[in-house]
Amino acid sequence: MDPRALQHGQQQPTNTGYHGLQEQDTPWPNPIAPTPEISSPGSPPTPRRVTFFQRSKRNTSQASIGLGIDHQDESTGYSRHEYYAGTPETPALYPQPQNRDISPDGPDKPLLQPPRWSWNWLNAPWVMYAALLLGIVFAGSHHAFYVSLNGKPADDQLKMMRFGGFLSYASKASLFAAVFFAYRQQVWVTVRRKHLRLKTVDGIFAISQDLTGLFNSEMWKKSKVVIFLAVIMWLFPLVVILTPSSLTVELREEAKQAECGSVRTLNFEAERKKNWRNPDFFNGYPGFSLSLWNCTLPNSPEVFEPYNKTFYDYWDGVSPPADLVTKHAAYSGNVVPRENAALETCGRGWNCSYTITFEAPGYKCDELGRGLSIDDKALKNRGAPFDSSDLIPKGDLAYIAEVMGGEYARPQLDTFEGGVPKKKPFPEHLGAFRTEPVLWIGHSVRTRPNDTLPPSKKENPDFQSGYEPVIFRCEHYVARYTIQFNHTFSSQSTTVLKKEHLKPIVDTVLKTANSTVSDGTNDTTIAEPRSNYILPYPDYELYRLTAAYHALGLRFRNFLKGKIHYIPFPNPITDATETRLIDKATHLAVPNLMDAVQTFYENITLSLLSNPQFMIVSWAAEPETRSGVTAFGKPEDDTSPKYPCVKTRIANSYLYVQRDLWIAYSIAILAAVICVGLGTAALAQNNYHVRDVKVSSVIAATRAPCLEELPWKTSKWGEVPWEIKETKLGYGIISDRESVGTPRIGMGLPSRRNTGASTGGLSEGGMVGNGKVYYGFAPPEVLERTRRETFGPGRARPKSSPFSFKIWEHT
Repeated sequence: MDPRALQHGQQQPTNTGYHGLQEQDTPWPNPIAPTPEISSPGSPPTPRRVTFFQRSKRNTSQASIGLGIDHQDESTGYSRHEYYAGTPETPALYPQPQNRDISPDGPDKPLLQPPRWSWNWLNAPWVMYAALLLGIVFAGSHHAFYVSLNGKPADDQLKMMRFGGFLSYASKASLFAAVFFAYRQQVWVTVRRKHLRLKTVDGIFAISQDLTGLFNSEMWKKSKVVIFLAVIMWLFPLVVILTPSSLTVELREEAKQAECGSVRTLNFEAERKKNWRNPDFFNGYPGFSLSLWNCTLPNSPEVFEPYNKTFYDYWDGVSPPADLVTKHAAYSGNVVPRENAALETCGRGWNCSYTITFEAPGYKCDELGRGLSIDDKALKNRGAPFDSSDLIPKGDLAYIAEVMGGEYARPQLDTFEGGVPKKKPFPEHLGAFRTEPVLWIGHSVRTRPNDTLPPSKKENPDFQSGYEPVIFRCEHYVARYTIQFNHTFSSQSTTVLKKEHLKPIVDTVLKTANSTVSDGTNDTTIAEPRSNYILPYPDYELYRLTAAYHALGLRFRNFLKGKIHYIPFPNPITDATETRLIDKATHLAVPNLMDAVQTFYENITLSLLSNPQFMIVSWAAEPETRSGVTAFGKPEDDTSPKYPCVKTRIANSYLYVQRDLWIAYSIAILAAVICVGLGTAALAQNNYHVRDVKVSSVIAATRAPCLEELPWKTSKWGEVPWEIKETKLGYGIISDRESVGTPRIGMGLPSRRNTGASTGGLSEGGMVGNGKVYYGFAPPEVLERTRRETFGPGRARPKSSPFSFKIWEHT
């Protein structure tokens, strides 16, 4: 069609072989001009109904497979296509929304009104950025949620895992939405920039759901950005797989500050008040003292305080319960735990630890000499009952302990039954604690522990150099202990955190243990000063306390006393071999014997807690209150005073590995940011007009009648022939002309020759020819012809990079 003829109002001949028109041609404005404002004042013009006819070339008995509305006019044999054309004020290419829905029943029926509410706000560029931001927010929320679980008990695992999976999915879905938004824009930019075969276009539009397009070489050459975006979308599900795995469950020790029940301590002060005559039952169990007693009067169970010079009790020995506990501790080598101590104290399913402080007896030891060069004379001056010459390699003994020097004499004198003296008046020092025996212990240690040195003749050089003697002494003191108890499952362990020696139990110095001077008792001990003797009267409370200390020390010393002959063969004469103080393999004392002796006595002392019937066992929270044997059937029924402790348990706990979570999220977020950048570039090239890949958009892009000239074949399933898939197509501005079967509806493109230099765009004055103008798919020659008619023959097709932010519609 000659544009000049249209400008002068000349009638153009009609190709009746293709079209018949029932409307006079009217020039239309620029079809690619900006869309008129919907809210402009005035009533919108009524759309005109345009009907054209096209001769049917197919058998009317065959059904058409495709999209569109075709009506066969039986009287004329033409296919009738009905369009609603615009007015000069409202172009048909950009109809107002209220005129977009028309009645299918004809022009006489009222038009369908658009809904008041529309989701068009979702089809805006900001959606892509909002989706990216939302994905980052969900990733941060996922991290914060896992941080809140880290280290906590793994309760409601399924619920927590599901919520973490939801946050992971929400983040993935948001980032995917941002990338898919960018992909939609890039699809249209790609088909506009490149002339591609139809099967490549298929792959570009379908690659987000179908990866078979990756096997198309043309796609790799001409649509690399689309492939990149598609691959990112396909990899995004890995986020849902990788990120929840950063939260796992492991066995971990859970610890918390708490208050424990049934925590006991030792209070030796309770022995001050213990009178063996008074029945002492607590929860149905009698209370025990550490001592046994004699009395100066007959029928003493019927005589009560006050004591006087002729009526008082004096110490007789160690009580059977105390003897039992010390033996148990000695033979086991550990502190004897109380039965069900862990369950009562910690509670079911928990371990616990706590620290108690109390005053109790303890031995203070000092090493006096070591090696073959020990000064034996100095030892004698300090009261040592032996010297290094008694120990191997010089002597025959591997171990010697003199621990009874100045021991309390039993019996104190001739008595009747019950300890009543046969003679009166009573001796002044009857029952007196004159001193506490000092422990003098010597033993030999091996200088080469890894060598095998069995007992041998002293003349053997290896034997002489293989041993060295060690001598130390220990004094009985009142000490302040700080002990940490640990209950783990059913076992108990103790650690002495601090031990402070306060004062000697009997503050005297032994002068002689076998004096020939008699004071009326069987005790021949002389110690100075005598004023420091502990007498049963008048300070009988102090005497009872000292008796408890002495009873425990005596039972301990009974295990130490004796010796071990080593030459010519081991011959132990001591109960020490029944303890951990003597190596069972070599019959030698352990190398660190001095520390082991002190620990041994500490274990005996702490073992007293195993029997709450002892008077000295009290509550740690209330040391003045005797605990006794509790009758709690269940830990939850415990009414004992609570004591601070640390409860622990090995339980399933959540473990959050932040690195694993953020490696996955960082890669996903970085990829999404890159994709959003590409989407922004695509938006810019699309003049910030958001595109989609819906079926309606594809129909609008494929409505060019020139596509009907392709060699389509009839198929009831709609298969596309192979030769058509190999056809190259492009996307751009199309001007339908008569030569390609386009109805003449009076629309044309502006001429470049009539475009003002200052406008920088297309003018509405000139027309290229009669035809319909729109964006769509068409063969390259149709697009090229439109380009020449629009911009002139000398203007090259614009080229731009996919990374460019330059608008495509430029002149």
